Amino acid sequence: MIQILIILIILGLIFNQYTKEYSLESMEFRREIKEGIVEIDEPFYIDSIVENRKWLPLSFLQVKEKYPGNFDFVHQTNVQDNGLSKVHTITLSLLPYQRITRTYKLVAHKRGRYFLQEAVLISGDFIGLQTVSKNFDQQIQEITVLPKAIELNRTLEPYGNYYGDISVNRWIIEDPILNRGLREYTGNEPEKHIHWPSSLKTGELLVKNFDYTSDKSAVIVLNTAMSKHIWEKKDSKKIERCFSIVRSILEEFESTGIPYGMASNVGTIHQFFGKTLTDIGYGPGHLRGLLESLGRAEYHSRGSFINLLEELKDRSDGNRTYVLVTPSMMEEDLLGLEELRKASGKIILITMSQDYVRDVSSKIEIYQLSTEN
Repeated sequence: MIQILIILIILGLIFNQYTKEYSLESMEFRREIKEGIVEIDEPFYIDSIVENRKWLPLSFLQVKEKYPGNFDFVHQTNVQDNGLSKVHTITLSLLPYQRITRTYKLVAHKRGRYFLQEAVLISGDFIGLQTVSKNFDQQIQEITVLPKAIELNRTLEPYGNYYGDISVNRWIIEDPILNRGLREYTGNEPEKHIHWPSSLKTGELLVKNFDYTSDKSAVIVLNTAMSKHIWEKKDSKKIERCFSIVRSILEEFESTGIPYGMASNVGTIHQFFGKTLTDIGYGPGHLRGLLESLGRAEYHSRGSFINLLEELKDRSDGNRTYVLVTPSMMEEDLLGLEELRKASGKIILITMSQDYVRDVSSKIEIYQLSTEN
């Protein structure tokens, strides 16, 4: 009897050691992002998948996943927050060849480019006296959080003698337009463009679809340089407001069908691939690429505002309108503005600061933050 007990103990110790050494063998872990581009404070979903690909069951498995500090889980979870990152932990057991998928609902509170990389699986022996861990450095997964969309008419107001609604049609097109039919109302078009007789007949809101009689195009110019020394600390709130304004203007151009591009001196706009100016175009793919660039952009600049204006002047033509969005201006930028105005069809200036605004040419339309903002 004692011999049998000793044998059982020995077998138990062998099995216990075996479970410790091989508990994390043939274990797979991955995360799947349902949407790679998300909005600020709007829910998105991530699948966390763990799979046991062996005959040995796991009575204890702990999964620790690292998430960016600006992410929050919508529902109550076991999360440790150290400020820069959050570590989400779950504990479970797995049968042989079992796969478990957990779907998490999260929100991001700040625009930017985020990566999901680190995860640790922790298991142990059958008795639970010792543990082993395994890091999973899977392929880099990226989530881009877009700048917050805003209403231009509520955020901006004309400076000086300009009055009326802020409209990209008025900014760009000053000559007659041709009606080329009707299309479904999206909610972005002015009410005056609704074709009521056809809408009443079909039961759906329809708007006039316009085609412009001249080959007009627009370039949205985003500046983030705020001083002569590009390494100096920047006003992040003003720059973030610029990102939101640029996004809203891009979407306005897309909805009206005006060909548009984007120029910037931001140092890390991915879609530019080192270029100052993107191609002119329109369409969902064109818009998505530029919005993704805004989400990925950082605050530092590749060069000064005046250098950006000079480069655009050399590539300008008389039919192109430039919409300049800047957190502030310096005195030296005034010359660049005037030179670009002479070389282009029209210039719209949107600035977050009153610096040197009075010295800008009266032939340039200026917009600033409304008093409510």
